[in-house]
Amino acid sequence: MLRKAQRGLARTLRWFRPRRSRPQTNPEGTLPLVARGADKSPADPDAGRKESRAFQFHRDLNRCRRASVSRANSLGRFAVRGVFWREYLDWAIVNLPFYFYPVNLFFCTLFFFFFAAPARRAVVAHLAIIFPGSSAVTNHLRAFRTLSNFAWTISEAAIYKLTREEFAYEIIGAKWLEELGAAPSAIVLTAHMGNYDLGAALFAQKFHREIRMVRALEPDRATAQHLSASLEQTGAGAVKVDYNTAGALLSFDLLNALRAGEIVSIQGDRVEGDLAQVTGRLFGREVLLPNGPFVLGLVAGVPIYPLFIARSGYRSYQVIVREPIVLARTGRAREEDIAEGVAKWCEVLEEIIAQSWDQWFAFTPVFPADE
Repeated sequence: MLRKAQRGLARTLRWFRPRRSRPQTNPEGTLPLVARGADKSPADPDAGRKESRAFQFHRDLNRCRRASVSRANSLGRFAVRGVFWREYLDWAIVNLPFYFYPVNLFFCTLFFFFFAAPARRAVVAHLAIIFPGSSAVTNHLRAFRTLSNFAWTISEAAIYKLTREEFAYEIIGAKWLEELGAAPSAIVLTAHMGNYDLGAALFAQKFHREIRMVRALEPDRATAQHLSASLEQTGAGAVKVDYNTAGALLSFDLLNALRAGEIVSIQGDRVEGDLAQVTGRLFGREVLLPNGPFVLGLVAGVPIYPLFIARSGYRSYQVIVREPIVLARTGRAREEDIAEGVAKWCEVLEEIIAQSWDQWFAFTPVFPADE
C-alpha cells in the first residue's frame, strides 16, 4: 500500500522536476578502503563468536541494502533515496520564498517519517540504546526530531551551494583545528552527524586545502551523481568525492594521497557494504566500525582528527574538533595497536552522540543484535 501511495504521489509531483543538466560523475570507478577480513586474529579465543555475530549483522544489513536497492529500482527517481527529492529541494530553494522553508521541511519530514520506515526503525532502535528504559512513543518523537534536523541540514547545505549565503559557526577545539589545517597530511574521522558536507566545504575554504571525502555508494546512481556534483560545487572544486564499492584499490589510492600531503575525510561510525570491520563499544554495546581509517593512520603515520559539525540554530553550526588520535607501531600485533585507537574514537564518538543525539543520522542499523 505504501509503495502504491509513493507511485501515486510521484505521478502528481513530476512537474517539480528541474529543467537543467547535471554534471556526470562515475561513482563506480572507485573502490573500498580495506578488504574485509584483514583484521582477523587467529589468536583471539572469541574470534568464532565475533565472526558469527559479524556475519549475521552483515547478512541482515546487506538484506536491508538489497531491499533498498530493489525499491529504488522499482520506483526509480521517486524512491525514498531517489534523486527527485534532492532536485525538488534545489527547486524549492531557488523558487520559493525563504519564509516557506519551515512549512516545506515540516511536511517533508512528516512524509519521510512514514514512508522511510527502515530509516525510522533504525533511528528508534539506536535511541533505545542511547536512552535505556525510554518508552517507544518517546523514541518515535525523538526520531521525528532527528529526521527534522536532517531535513534542515541538507536544505542549508543546498542553500549554501546555490546562493552562497553566509553561515555562522563556532569552533570548539580551535587549537586542534589549526593543527589540522597546518598538518602536512591527516585523516579527518567524522560521523553521519550534523552537516558534515557543509563542514568539509567550510574547512576547504578556511584553510585553502583540498579534502577528499569517502562516502558509501548511494543505491540510486542518479542520486550519487547529484551528491557528488553538489559536494564539489559546494566546496568550489576543493572537495573531491570517492565512493566505497567492492575491491581494495581505493585504500592504496588514499594511502598515496596521504603520503602526497592530502587530507582525507572518512565517516567512522558504521560499516558500509563489504568493508573490513573492527569491534568497538558504544553505550555499553558492541558495535562494528570500519577499520580502514585506523589502518591508514597506522600505515601512513598520520594523525586522526575526530571532527563533527553540529547544527546549533538557524544557519548556525558548531565545529567540534577533538584531540588527534595517533597510532604508532609498538611491536605488538597490529590488531592491538588498532584497538587502542578504536577505543579512543569510541570514547569521543559516544560523548558527541550523547550531546547531539538528534543529529546522529545513522539510518541503517549500527549495533549487531545480541545472540
